[in-house]
Amino acid sequence: MTLTRRQQIEALEKDWATNPRWKNVKRTYTAEEVVELRGSMVPANTIAQRGADKLWSLVNGSAKKGYVNCLGALTGGQAVQQAKAGIEAIYL
Repeated sequence: MTLTRRQQIEALEKDWATNPRWKNVKRTYTAEEVVELRGSMVPANTIAQRGADKLWSLVNGSAKKGYVNCLGALTGGQAVQQAKAGIEAIYL
């Protein structure tokens, strides 16, 4: 379903006003200007969005402890072993 231009503007304004992620962001532009510059196709980055949401909740969620246990992995096998060991975040 495609939203109208007005619906996109209202949705973006609502997100900026209610989402804690944007709490301290100062903007020199309006939601209308953002929608104006968007393309006509809306990308669906489902997997990336899920990962970003999970990392955001790790860093800023209710269990916030000021850090996130994290290790780097060179291979998928290393990443699996780190996940089994309980590492919260892995970067490749």
